[in-house]
Amino acid sequence: MVMTAAPPRTRIALLAVRARNIVDSGLCTQTSSVPDWLVRLDQLEHLTAVPARARRALLARLDDDVVCDLMVLSYLRAGTTYVLWTDTPGGFAQDVLRGLDTTAAGRELQFFGPQHLRAARGPR
Repeated sequence: MVMTAAPPRTRIALLAVRARNIVDSGLCTQTSSVPDWLVRLDQLEHLTAVPARARRALLARLDDDVVCDLMVLSYLRAGTTYVLWTDTPGGFAQDVLRGLDTTAAGRELQFFGPQHLRAARGPR
C-alpha cells in the first residue's frame, strides 16, 4: 500500500468522483441509463424539496450505490454532482470537506472545479 500525504476523502466526495467518472467515461450518457432511473428521479426530486438538515440525514442513511445514482442523475441534468447541496454551503463543507484544515480545504476546492463550486455555494 502506498502512503500519501493527502487526507482521505469523505464518503460524499468519493461518491461524487465515482459519479463523474461514470458519466465522463461514457458508461452512462442519459438519464434512462441509470439503474431504476424512474425511482431515482423521484428520489432526487423529493430530496431537493426536503429541508437541508433532513436531506443530509436521509443521504447519510442511503446506500452508496443509491447516492451515486442520484449524483449521476444530478450530473447529467445539472452539470454538477452537488445539486443536493446548493442551499447548504455549510452542509457541503461538512459532508465533502469535513476535517480539512484551511490549506487542505483550499487544495481540495481546486479539485472540484468552478461549476461544482457554484452549485455548492448556491444561488446569489
